[in-house]
Amino acid sequence: MEILLHLGAHRTATTTLQHMLGQSHVGLQGAGLGYWGPKRLRAGLFDGRYSANDTPLLGKSGRAQKRVRLQARKAADHGTALLFVSEENMLGTMRRLLTQTRLYDGAGTRVARFAAGFEGHGVTLGVSIRCYDAFWTSVIGWRLRHGGMLPDGALCERLITQPRRWRHVIADLAQAMPGIAIRVWTHEAMAGRPDQLITQLTGVRLAMRGQDAWCNPTPHAARLIAECRDRGLLDGAAAVPLRAGRFMPFSTHQRAILRAQYQEDLDWLAAGAGGLATYIDTAGAKTQRLTGQGRGRPDDQDDGCLAQAG
Repeated sequence: MEILLHLGAHRTATTTLQHMLGQSHVGLQGAGLGYWGPKRLRAGLFDGRYSANDTPLLGKSGRAQKRVRLQARKAADHGTALLFVSEENMLGTMRRLLTQTRLYDGAGTRVARFAAGFEGHGVTLGVSIRCYDAFWTSVIGWRLRHGGMLPDGALCERLITQPRRWRHVIADLAQAMPGIAIRVWTHEAMAGRPDQLITQLTGVRLAMRGQDAWCNPTPHAARLIAECRDRGLLDGAAAVPLRAGRFMPFSTHQRAILRAQYQEDLDWLAAGAGGLATYIDTAGAKTQRLTGQGRGRPDDQDDGCLAQAG
């Protein structure tokens, strides 16, 4: 059986993709495809437990490995040719991202522990990436809604100067799992095309359900302001950072730096990623501006941030 470990990243339409796969169980099964998503993985299979420093416990316990291997064997025995396993916390948690202010530090070691549960099967890693200004804004917005504080200038500066880029995350994965296939796509190009993405990853064209869903988006600025006011975060001089009426903690200059960093990643991917990964953005998707319902909602900050061919 082939295993596709969809690692996220967070805030790259992973929940939307997972919703669509969960809604399309019958069609997937008929095509010999299986799907394990967070609902199953965090409820016992991967069990969602992390140590005090957010390192995964799976892989340290022989029992945990046996549990995954047993369920994978059952899936193969029932005729599953390709098992799609989607869990963005394999890369690391969003809380860890902002606590460390580094982009998925130690991702290779973490993912290797999860991948070890599928020993004996062919494993491919799937990684979606996103322009840094939009990615970090979305992560900060999520954290703000889940008990975090308003971002300050120091946090934004640390996120700009932190040394890790998507290419380093990909290199970590390749180093931790030599010879493993890694497929990479961008949020800008593929988030609005989950059906095409599934075809790219599995080689099977299916009529998928739930494609119109837009799950777990960054909330509109008005909603963020209301929630911050309810939590007492807007006392004194504190304010929700807005630009053109949208939540955006980075200045225009800072956004330019982050976008230039992202362009370097895209150029690296388009040039072959040093043989470490395959870049699968479709040619037609690479130059489309994301606006309106095309997965570029105004509060998601992706309009004008293009994933371009090298």
